[in-house]
Amino acid sequence: MVFPHLSRLVSPVVSALAARLLLGIICLLTARVSVCQATASEFAGSLDAPEAEVLKAVRQVVNDPIVYGTYSYEKEKQLKGAKPASSVSAFGDAPDDGKVFFKVAENVLAPRHFKETADLGTIYVRYIVQGTGPGTTSIRIDAIYVEKNRRRQHQSDGTVEESEFQAIKERLQKMQEEEKPLAEAAAEHFPAAQETVGGSASDLAPKAVSSAEELEKQVTDLRHRVEMRTAAGGAALRAAPYRTAATLQPLPAQTELLVVVLTRYWYGVETTDGHRGWVHRSQVEPLP
Repeated sequence: MVFPHLSRLVSPVVSALAARLLLGIICLLTARVSVCQATASEFAGSLDAPEAEVLKAVRQVVNDPIVYGTYSYEKEKQLKGAKPASSVSAFGDAPDDGKVFFKVAENVLAPRHFKETADLGTIYVRYIVQGTGPGTTSIRIDAIYVEKNRRRQHQSDGTVEESEFQAIKERLQKMQEEEKPLAEAAAEHFPAAQETVGGSASDLAPKAVSSAEELEKQVTDLRHRVEMRTAAGGAALRAAPYRTAATLQPLPAQTELLVVVLTRYWYGVETTDGHRGWVHRSQVEPLP
């Protein structure tokens, strides 16, 4: 008579344990599938600078041997040994738009901030750069870690992508800081510089030439020095020669400009309708 009571007591306990065990197996299998099928996460950011300038900063980071945001050893929280690469198959098909760059670090042991890594493998970082306006550029970055033996892919938790973007941003800011003193000096002497350019244009006019061909050549050379137009994508006409200056007006592509001031990175220009301001050298091109 004891056994029926015992069986009624044990049966719910066994059922509960069996249910928990089954649930645990399902979760474990689900976790394994999610790791095997995981795709690399992607970081997207925007910078207030023309594409040409951002590309310079990106190339500096791509050629930097450091992979930012990860490391293998606690005593040395910096991962070195990365190299630029022309192509990487781990990311699949190439994107439809933007300029693409790759950085690769081989023989890396269990790098931090990649999910569930415990083996030797390779880190791949991809950068996709695309201009979104006269003075703005978007950057997409994704990073994955591929095991050397089993070829399993591990996605980043986002730290690597954010750190790489921050490195690009810092390089860009450094370049802008280096040009700022020259730009401010040019802005301070804008009227004087304008007169100088006007005077130099007169001085460049030949006083005596031996033939009509030489005269035509010198006139063409002079025209190319003082007449420009905005490149594809247009430009922003700014109140002063630096990035944080106010935008006076957007200039469509192929807007003709008269250059009155020349600095290392900026042109002081006048539009055909009489507006004056500054455009970055990367946003203009000579007239054809």
